[in-house]
Amino acid sequence: MITLGTVAAVAGIILAAAAVQRSVGFGLALFAVPLLAFVVPTKSAVVIVFLDGAIISAWLVARLWHEIDWATTRPLGVGTFLGAPVGVVILSVVSASTLRLILGVTTCLAAVWIAVSARRTSSSRKVARPVRTFAMGFISGILNTSLATNGPPLVYELRRLGFEGDRFRATISSVFVLSNLIGLPLLAAAGLVTRFDVALAAAAVLPCILGIGLGSRISGRMQPAYFTWSVDLLLLSTGVVTITKAFS
Repeated sequence: MITLGTVAAVAGIILAAAAVQRSVGFGLALFAVPLLAFVVPTKSAVVIVFLDGAIISAWLVARLWHEIDWATTRPLGVGTFLGAPVGVVILSVVSASTLRLILGVTTCLAAVWIAVSARRTSSSRKVARPVRTFAMGFISGILNTSLATNGPPLVYELRRLGFEGDRFRATISSVFVLSNLIGLPLLAAAGLVTRFDVALAAAAVLPCILGIGLGSRISGRMQPAYFTWSVDLLLLSTGVVTITKAFS
């Protein structure tokens, strides 16, 4: 049963997470799924983020179409396509408490991974390696349909290649759009999309749009380096709280 408190909590979380996603190009799932898992079942949190995340990714792709690096998007997209079915199987067979523990651990690792890789790879552009790029896409595909947290492998690879600014946002968003096009039908076919999930996702559409507007203001006023550190610290804190909840 959906209560007003549940709707308000989901709307607030999606609004904040959408602002983060718009500001830096990623982070919706990394923030929203762990927090939503305190309000709704983890599997429902994954579906809600899928549905609302599609709005942000599609908006960014439409706005920054000319900035997309298709040579990088292609191997990442193919990897995502092949990894997605594996993630659906994981989501279908793993219990909610185990998923929450995995989510907490992966969120912490993602925060550390992104923080370290960003500082190590920001100084120069690395040589593109299609096999490695494909592998990051494959891992992203598995995380996409199992936990909806497919951003970290993509962030790592794009930063390793020296992507910054709108080029980074546009390219990662193009992969997110492909992930949604692949993942949503797979989740629906597996019977993991319920009316409860769709209703909450629909209720959070307007907050999601408001979050996009808020994120635009934040990105225009906050220095990228400061905001990145804030994202890293918040991600780590969210992961720790989620792990604690899994054992409570």
